[in-house]
Amino acid sequence: MSSPLPTTRATPRRRFRAAVVAASVAGAIVGSVLLATHRSNEKESARTGGLPAGGEVVAAIRVGHGGRPPMGGGAMAVGEGAVWAMSDAAQTLSRIDPARNAVVAKIKVWPPEAVAAGEGAVWLTYPFDNAVYRIDPATNKVAATIHVGPRPEGIAVSPGAVWVAIADGPSLSRIDPATNRVVATIGLGPKRECCAEHMNVLASPAAVWVAHTSGNRLVRVDPATNRVVETVPLDYGPCGFLATDKTGVWSTSACGGDVFTRVDVRTKKVTARHAAVHPVGLGFAFGSAWVAVTGTGNIDRIDPATGRLAGRLHVSGLVVRLGVGFGSIWVNDDFGRILRIDPTR
Repeated sequence: MSSPLPTTRATPRRRFRAAVVAASVAGAIVGSVLLATHRSNEKESARTGGLPAGGEVVAAIRVGHGGRPPMGGGAMAVGEGAVWAMSDAAQTLSRIDPARNAVVAKIKVWPPEAVAAGEGAVWLTYPFDNAVYRIDPATNKVAATIHVGPRPEGIAVSPGAVWVAIADGPSLSRIDPATNRVVATIGLGPKRECCAEHMNVLASPAAVWVAHTSGNRLVRVDPATNRVVETVPLDYGPCGFLATDKTGVWSTSACGGDVFTRVDVRTKKVTARHAAVHPVGLGFAFGSAWVAVTGTGNIDRIDPATGRLAGRLHVSGLVVRLGVGFGSIWVNDDFGRILRIDPTR
């Protein structure tokens, strides 16, 4: 189904994606197929560093024609009864039915910076339109255009609110999904810290966390008061994604830091730190943190109790974004397909 398009061209490639253009392109996989992996013990051990298996790929779903790397993938979100996956090359947002592992709708849109799903809609940010687009899952069409501050990047949804990181603030905009209007703007730092890149947001009923990349810190906002209540300084720019467990926040950096860490929110100290080649995608589920390490094609599983690597799954392609839902881990491998991983296998 078609829908209105933003007025600008596609968002320029992110630094962490441009930095990880790799040698080989994954072979085309049409539709949804089961992957059979018959590797020798020696090869598998070399790829995973001898770690236990970190799940198994059970489906690969084609969402685009691939394009030239790293143009095949794009933003991704899990929620509202589906997996929503952007193909920047095809300029389409695919709606994947997790019950069938199949694309059931394609929505024609320019590539957004980020996508979130929740509160009865799918939300897309367009930095050079200074706008958020709302897609109605009932019609698979753009239902509203919401104008926000300059250069909206990361976006997340919590009950009764949509949160948007404004890079040129730096600030955080709160949208009321009932009215499609910005109801609060929260400053995240002085104006000299504007123009951050790859700011991401993580939202829950209790807290909203923003990765402030130019300020090298995590910022916590209280959704009850719309005020900054905590900042955690970091020694790297958290330009990847965010995830949270009960007492900690995980962040990744693929644009200079090449690390992923866990910060204890009570002590504001790093309790786990791992070096990796361009870690980007991140999620927390099934009692573990999951990291898409773009430069190696690995999905790493971390035990939050010990901070140690507990498992590793090697897949082909450039793994970039990672989502959680429907009993699975979902990965956009940046070559026009979505991988579904069963973490119990």
